[in-house]
Amino acid sequence: MDTPDSHHTTTQDWARLQDVITRLYLDQDKTLEEVKSYMEEHHGFYSTVSMYKKKLAAWGAFKNLRFDEVLQILYLKKHRDKNRKPSTFYIRSREVDNGNLQVYLSRNPSVFAKLEAGAAPNPEAIRDVTCRTPPLGSSRSVSKRLSPLPVRSIPVERRSPVPSFPEDMFQALHVYLDKSFQNGLWSWSDSHCWNTHGRSGPSGLLSSLLDRCITISLSASRQTRPGTVRRALDTPFAMLVRVFRNPPPILIPKILATAAHLNRIGCGEVRALLLQFCQDLSMATHGQKSPLTRFWKSFVSIPFVEQRNATERVLALCVSEYSTRLGSTHPLTIETYLKYFDAVEREKDPRVQLQSLQYHLSKICDSFPDRSLLGLLKLEHALATCKLNLDQGFPDKAEEALSRLGPNLLAARDESFRCLWLGYIKCIRGDFRGAEYLYRNSVFAARLTGSRDCVVESLFQLETFLLHIKQPFEAEKIRAERFQIFLKLDSLVWADQSEPHLKNHTTSPMIAIIHIGSTKNNAKWRPSAFSEVAEYVRASNSPP
Repeated sequence: MDTPDSHHTTTQDWARLQDVITRLYLDQDKTLEEVKSYMEEHHGFYSTVSMYKKKLAAWGAFKNLRFDEVLQILYLKKHRDKNRKPSTFYIRSREVDNGNLQVYLSRNPSVFAKLEAGAAPNPEAIRDVTCRTPPLGSSRSVSKRLSPLPVRSIPVERRSPVPSFPEDMFQALHVYLDKSFQNGLWSWSDSHCWNTHGRSGPSGLLSSLLDRCITISLSASRQTRPGTVRRALDTPFAMLVRVFRNPPPILIPKILATAAHLNRIGCGEVRALLLQFCQDLSMATHGQKSPLTRFWKSFVSIPFVEQRNATERVLALCVSEYSTRLGSTHPLTIETYLKYFDAVEREKDPRVQLQSLQYHLSKICDSFPDRSLLGLLKLEHALATCKLNLDQGFPDKAEEALSRLGPNLLAARDESFRCLWLGYIKCIRGDFRGAEYLYRNSVFAARLTGSRDCVVESLFQLETFLLHIKQPFEAEKIRAERFQIFLKLDSLVWADQSEPHLKNHTTSPMIAIIHIGSTKNNAKWRPSAFSEVAEYVRASNSPP
């Protein structure tokens, strides 16, 4: 009887059985071990797994998409979209699965940056990738049509079939980022990247005022007087001038992520106002010909239905630029990726979210310098796991995913958010006492942030829960407290350790409190109409 060792596979054997092996591996999606077993049983063909790997690579039989192949697909699609042609793509005569392509794009947004930068795919990819027009009436022409970006599980608006982005937008963004690094506007180390003049102040203020925009926008539908909402909105918009004077590296990603969030919560008017204000403010601050002004002008000119698509491309380019200059695990790169995740991937299937987050977590070592940023990345991963388990009807596993994150790992703001989700899970499981405990813990953590915006949101969630469990009097107390804090939203508070004019250098953070007064006419904004009065106090003395 013949044994495997007695067989000697020749080059002719491999060539004779190539079609069978590739069909098993690619079309039937078998593992190499399964292919090996099948070939031994049905064809008397014996070889090692490592030899299968070598032969499949030599034949170009790759299951996973490769960077240059995807780049060539996007180039072909961009050209065909101009002619409004539906497309089916092939790699070495094998049709590209749309789902696999979307997963690849979500994990590798830098491919869009290479596309906009005009990077050429390698000759092998250009040779191997082909495109055909599906037959008329074929379901494939609909179901297999490729979007230039990852698809979403919950689309918000109808997209134009042909994205139309101003050519100057990406060029201006490239120039803006290049000049900011080259002319000394931004400085960096292995653990930080900051505005050279303003240090961490502009970035901290930007986060605070964008949080304020969201808080005020949400309050418009939460039984708050419209006049109060409109006056409160003056403050963050007025303070943007302070940020644009010394723009931080995270400026564009933060603003675009906030605009996407405003759109998700149904505050499109505030979103449009914010973007228009950025255009006007950059023009007033830096001049009409500055790359920052050109970028915002181009972005605002894009039709609303395509601005979401453009947001994805811009954020992907920023991730790629920062990764190239600072490294893929630099805190600025990771922070920008999280803005990309918030604006682009949060609405996708939790499985896709988990793949993307796990990919970035796998690159970060234990010595990552920004612990709060690492905690946020892990929180997003736990939250995606939680959502997946809730969708599958496993609330106990959902709770476990969030409970594994200790509060010491997270910043106070993120801990407040984690408690909200845990409270929600307890509520749907019928444990109202445990849920109330967690909702109140969320308020406690929010107070530790020093942010009234965070406190207002946590109080609203507690109030909503108390109404749900039929405790209207307790809910009314919380509502009164929430309104009282909302009326104090005339000032912005953020931590800043390095204001240049402070003489007393200390390791403990100082709190900058900016009080702003405006004219009675809210229809028009002028920088001279606002007076800024800043006071600096120790964090322990900051107001609630």
